[in-house]
Amino acid sequence: MHKKLVIFSFFSGSGFLDLGFEKSGYEVDFVNELSTSFMNAYVYSREKMKMRSPKYGYHNTDISEYFNGLKKDLQEYIKDARKNNSLMGFIGGPPCPDFSVGGKNKGKDGGNGKLSSTYINLIVEMSPDFFLFENVKGLWRTVRHRAFY
Repeated sequence: MHKKLVIFSFFSGSGFLDLGFEKSGYEVDFVNELSTSFMNAYVYSREKMKMRSPKYGYHNTDISEYFNGLKKDLQEYIKDARKNNSLMGFIGGPPCPDFSVGGKNKGKDGGNGKLSSTYINLIVEMSPDFFLFENVKGLWRTVRHRAFY
């Protein structure tokens, strides 16, 4: 039996990363984006392209809520996604200005840097079968940022 490849997308933006995964055979079944404008663009573009809605829905919430009030919901979605031996992965690109050599360069202590830490903690706690952490060169090339990761 062919395994289904299920994606849980965080920091989804307007959905361009997700679209690439879908065009490669993955199914995006969970979408989370805090920005209402980006979320609206995501939903609108999928409707225009006649693409299906994510099985577990669109979530317009702060990612830290998956450690609080929404934790059980996320765990249930993950459990359901893994039925029938499906592989479930997380993809996301937390905001990067705090790690960019051309940006604020505040690293883990900046407002956006904390979002990167939250995403990492979510990956560790929820144990997806695979993950993608999309970000900037400075995230790994800068010695103090690399030490953090």
